[in-house]
Parts: sequence; C-alpha cells; structure tokens
Amino acid sequence: MNASDQPADFTRFDDTALLAWRAEARAELERLPPSSLGYARMTELYDESTCEVNERARRAWSRAN
Repeated sequence: MNASDQPADFTRFDDTALLAWRAEARAELERLPPSSLGYARMTELYDESTCEVNERARRAWSRAN
C-alpha cells in the first residue's frame, strides 16, 4: 500500500486501515522534499485524514457520555 495511491475518502477505511495509512503517510512525508508538490498533496491528504480521526473520536466520546 502506498499512501499517495490511496483515495481521499477516509470514511471508507476502518480504524485499523486509517491508522496504517496515516503511519505510511507520515513516513512518506519524511522522505519527500518539503517544497515539492508531492509533499503539499500528502500534507493535504494527511490533514483530511486528521479530520476523519477527529470526527470518529467525537462520535465515540458522544456515545460514551
């Protein structure tokens, strides 16, 4: 699995796949030059995945209360 090959619809990932994608994306960000287009795109995708993680956490906390 290559993080840059993954679709941006993170709602389709289960928790395990989402966390694995994020780990691979972080590793790819470490390899890419910060001024590259690939870095900018990966950062955008990573930020989108963060929104999904936050939404899942919000829903989980809402159910717990």
